[in-house]
Amino acid sequence: MSDQQENSLEEMCELIVDCPHSTPKWTDSGHLVIRNQNIRNGRLDLAKKSYTNHKDYLVRVRRAVPQSGDLIFTREAPMGEICQVPEGLDCCIGQRQVLLRPAINVSSDYLLYAMQSPYVRDQILWNEGTGSTVSNVRIPVLKKLKIPRRGNNETQIALILKQLDDKIDLNRRMNETLEEMARALFRDWFVDFGPTRRQIAGETDPAAIMGHAFLVDKALPLAPQFPANLGKNGLPEGWASRELRTALTLNYGKSLPKKSRIEGGYKVYGSGGVTGTHKESLAKGPSTIVGRKGTVGSLYWSRDDFFAIDTVFYVTSDYPMVFCHRLLETLGLETMNTDAAVPGLNRDNAYRQEFAFGGEDLIHAYAEFCDALTEKSDANNLENQTLAALRDLLLPKLMSGEIRLKDMEGME
Repeated sequence: MSDQQENSLEEMCELIVDCPHSTPKWTDSGHLVIRNQNIRNGRLDLAKKSYTNHKDYLVRVRRAVPQSGDLIFTREAPMGEICQVPEGLDCCIGQRQVLLRPAINVSSDYLLYAMQSPYVRDQILWNEGTGSTVSNVRIPVLKKLKIPRRGNNETQIALILKQLDDKIDLNRRMNETLEEMARALFRDWFVDFGPTRRQIAGETDPAAIMGHAFLVDKALPLAPQFPANLGKNGLPEGWASRELRTALTLNYGKSLPKKSRIEGGYKVYGSGGVTGTHKESLAKGPSTIVGRKGTVGSLYWSRDDFFAIDTVFYVTSDYPMVFCHRLLETLGLETMNTDAAVPGLNRDNAYRQEFAFGGEDLIHAYAEFCDALTEKSDANNLENQTLAALRDLLLPKLMSGEIRLKDMEGME
């Protein structure tokens, strides 16, 4: 990059504001606080939100209120992640973060991608004075980061990369919608007994009775399995309550200390999710992993074979696994901590949880509905892998000028 024009980050920003070095008081509602866990791979992910009160919010915005186009950079834990503040978001920054406000003549989108380029990332990860890796970024070092400049092409470069990321995000949101559809249908059929309640209300069309999950020809034999009345037990007439042990088996994971792991092709699951990889698997996918110690009742889905460590259970069943996964979501396992010192889920207590059983045909029909959603979701994931690989290939080459915009003319 020695022959490439550069500016320091400080020269490209109107403001570089460090966060208050204090923890805000966490509340159930109020002002949104952006935390490091919300920032990954250049994106702001607000699936899990955190809030603070108005008093602490005022402390955190004393020097600057985040506005559309600002960038939030993580100084440590993790170090070097960055995202852009979207339009209309009322928020404040959390701990170990820095607010960057691009100068009026600097494209916020371009700076977002430049900060993710290998050239800038290498500066972030290595301390030039010592030649060693660092665990946090000090403000003076941050200000001196050298950012590549591409002149009048910067807006177009950002547009190309943003179009790829926008498509990735669209596919991701579509998959979230598909998952919510599967979750909603499960609750409608097996928890709220919607088909029975719709018949009680006078509905006679089979497709409507079944929540429009299937066309009439498929819904016709399924609708009668939801009687038009509720029994004294609150279930559709003829349905019964069964214990969870009749539907699935919660298998214990096995100890696998980090020092014993050999990196390989199988994900390793603990109660907090994926903790690495190993050369061997313990269980076959698809399966659901259930937090046993630590994060009690946490649920993770694995389509592929995996290794489950001893802080989790993994599920096997003669029923379709997608049914088992949705069933476990409804049982409130996360509230079943049996050890005050070390949170734990007792398997026998879990097995005693009851669910409504209306016949295996309905279970397999539900799985068939989910299979169609999974096929679309898998296609979206595959496309996202391709798009992400293309973005990661183009990002450094566009920033360095190795690929010029005219070289991309005609590319779709």
